[in-house]
Order: sequence, then structure tokens, then C-alpha cells
Amino acid sequence: MRDAYTQPFCKESDLGKALPESDHAVSVCLPRWEHVIGYEEGDPAVVDTFECGYPRFVPHPFVDELFYAAQEEFAKKNEVALVFPSLAAAWRCAEYVKRRSGASCRLESYGWEGLTVVLLSEEYYGAAWKYWQHSGEIVSSREAESALMDEPVDEAVVKAGHEASAVIRERIASFYPGVEGSDVFLFSSGMAAVAAVHRVIAAAGDDAPTLQIEFPYLDSFKLQEQFGGGVVDLSVTESGGVAETREWLGAGNAASAVFTELPSNPLLRTADLAGISPLLKEHGIPLVVDDTIATSVNVDPFRFADVVTTSLTKIFSGAGDVAAGAVVLKSGTTGYEMMKEALPSEESASPLFVRDAIVLEFNSRHYEERVRATNEIAEAVFGMLSNRPEIESLWHPSTQCRERYDQLRKPDGGYGALISFVLKGGEEAAKKFYDVLEISKGPSLGTDFSLICPYTLLAHYGELEWAAARGAGRHLLRVWIGLEDPDDLLNRFTVALNSL
Repeated sequence: MRDAYTQPFCKESDLGKALPESDHAVSVCLPRWEHVIGYEEGDPAVVDTFECGYPRFVPHPFVDELFYAAQEEFAKKNEVALVFPSLAAAWRCAEYVKRRSGASCRLESYGWEGLTVVLLSEEYYGAAWKYWQHSGEIVSSREAESALMDEPVDEAVVKAGHEASAVIRERIASFYPGVEGSDVFLFSSGMAAVAAVHRVIAAAGDDAPTLQIEFPYLDSFKLQEQFGGGVVDLSVTESGGVAETREWLGAGNAASAVFTELPSNPLLRTADLAGISPLLKEHGIPLVVDDTIATSVNVDPFRFADVVTTSLTKIFSGAGDVAAGAVVLKSGTTGYEMMKEALPSEESASPLFVRDAIVLEFNSRHYEERVRATNEIAEAVFGMLSNRPEIESLWHPSTQCRERYDQLRKPDGGYGALISFVLKGGEEAAKKFYDVLEISKGPSLGTDFSLICPYTLLAHYGELEWAAARGAGRHLLRVWIGLEDPDDLLNRFTVALNSL
């Protein structure tokens, strides 16, 4: 296997290669700025090279093959097929398509471990795929691979998978003071975890909207926008959300929940959770915090949060070869009983597949050590960037809303390994730097190796003005700092900056 530390995926010949070099990779190499634009515009010269992609945005080859197999067996003329992990997930997809386009879907049992086929006219495939993307209720590459074999998963593998899941629950719980393993729920992706929480809240919320504080992750916002009672966009605030939340509730408006990320992605700002939390408790409104970027090693979101979601695809795994997510609860918080009762059925609708659980348990054994190491290396890279004249704007939790972040930071916690920046010189400078920098290039974060992308172009290509109005300009670069030798990594950044 190619060593991404010393041989990063950054050469033009690496276009479309799986990141990392694995049959189950969750990212894809986009080594040049023009490749990012080509991907967003659907240029066949770019997308036809893909060995895989981020699994909620690009169907993995095994998943694509599963869709085709289902289509061959069940489709009528001009119908296409998608396969979901359960009847419940497939039914929700069909409802979404009906609501968004007016089109009807047919459902069929795939005949293997609860997988369910959604069949619909080809012209409405895009709507069904949007549900896959926004909900995160995906069939993983390993699950698709197993289904294509058309035989039951070996009993020994099932047992090992269940045991691995139990270990993962306990491992996750151990980083949250006062949390039990039985209060951790595992899903097929981080977005599936967020979607599950949102559904439970929406079902009890009498169509009241959610409030989004600070810059939202794309699909988390789309989920709130398109499901339940909608969303109130408070992604640009002066007060960290306190004044805006107080004003909303003080005017007699309802809210079913508040969603935020710790810190936000890509601007790495932290909402004022200490100020928001008491306002919500007065009204019995849950505060939902995603701690994927900060990590449970560095922060304790339950100092103010009622529900925590996290993507295990990222640094909890580190290897970049498995997708998973978790919801974490804590006894005594707002909505705990409701969540505790409802989440088991949500978990069963989009579960972590047993083979994925085995891989994730292995990958996560050194989670804490990797977080602490990347904290330190990122601090060194951030320090170097802070002193470079080519940098126009620079974001890191150690300087963005640090007081608010520190209210959640553990005594031995750090500031994480994600850095965002904008270079002087606009797109020309950003393009040259990106093309020259010799670290791996593609979507996602949390890998053991460093990874850079033009985040706004990748996440918000269809709404660049919306993102820019909230502080994430077109030329923003986001870099995840991995476990490379620090001196070597600093030299790579220096060479790229000097090229400007």
C-alpha cells in the first residue's frame, strides 16, 4: 500500500485515485485546482477517473454495482434503482422524492439482510440521491460488497461485529465524563447520526423550526432546512448566538432544538454555549452539538450540550477506510428520556454494518494518541502560517472565539488539527499554492495523513454567494494536519508559499 506520509496523493497523475489506497477509501484525489472545478461541473475528464469518492457524494464502485444489480432484477422500463439499508430508510427516501418532485417510487426487498430497493423514473434519480446525501442513511462499501456475494455474513463475523460495536460504544463513552456505553448509538455515517437526532426532535416538535448557530456543515443545514419545521439561520452572529436566541424566544417564537458544531467547519468558530444553554433550558429545548472537529479528547461538550453527534469516519477511525457516526446521550439532560426511547429504532434503520464495526474498532485503538499528536503538529503549522506575509486570513480554534472554546476544553485538551486560510492574491494565488503543495488533496478530514481542499468550492459550489456572506469565501483553503514528520510538513508548506 502506498505510504501517504512520504508519497502524498498530489501529482497530476493521481487524479481520481482512492484516498487512501484501499478498496473502501472514503476520499478521492483532486490534485489540481482545475480538477476541483471539473468535479463540481461534472466534467467527464475528471469524474470518469474516480476510483471512489466521499460515500455520500459519489457512489462507491461496490455500491454502484449493487444499484445496478437491483435495477437489473427489479426495474421496469426507464426505472433506476437505489438501495438503502432498511425499509424505513427507503420509505423515507420515497417520501422525500414525492415531496420534492411529486414523483412516486416503488419499493422492493433486495432479499439480503433487510436491504430495500427504491425504484423510480430516471428523471427523478437526483432527488433520491439528495436524500442519500442529506440523510446519510447509506449502504457502506463493505455492506454492498457482502450483498453482492449473495450469501449470509458468516456467523463468526456477525459475532465479531457485535463485539466490536460493544467495544466502540464503551470506548466512545470513556471520553465523555458520566456517559455510559448504553447511551452511545452507532450509525452508518455521521450524517445518519445527525439525521436520527433531527427526526426524533422533529417528531416531538409540533413543526417548530430548529435554530442553527454559527456556520453550518452543508448537509446538516440542508437536513434542517428540508425536514421538520425548517431552520432559522443564525450562522452569522456577533454574540455567539446568545442575543439572537434570546430575541427569537423572547418574541414568543418556538424552537424544537438548537444545532451547532464545535467548532464550526470551516471557520472554526465556537458558539457561546455557556450563554445559550440556560436560555434553552428555560423552555425545555435541547442543544445538539457536533464535536467531530474538536474531538472528545479535547473537549467536553456535555458541559452545556444535551445531545452530541460525531462522525467516526474522521479521526476516530483515522485510516480513511470506513464510514460511521454516533449519537451520544447523557442522563439528566434535556430530552434524554425521549432520545433514549427513540434512538434504538433509528439505529436499526441505518446501522453500522458488522464488517465496518470490526474495522472501526481496530482503527480507533489509538484514537487518543493520534488526536494529541495532531494537536501539536497543527499548532506548529498554524504558528508558521501566522508569520507568513502571503496569508490574508487564518482560522484556528486557538484564535477564533477562544474564550468560548476554552469553556468546553478539557484541562489537557488541545485545539484540534483543522486550519483554514485565505491567501493574498485571490484565486490566482490560491490555485498556484494548491497545485504546488505536496500533501494529499481531496475531500474529508481526520485521516492520519494531511489533507487539503478548496473547501468552499467543494461544499458550496452552487451557493458561493451564500457562503461568502457568512465568511467562507470562494478561495478559502482548509487543511487537515496529519501525522507526518513536523519538519517535513513545515517544509512542504514553506515551498508552496515561496512559490507565490
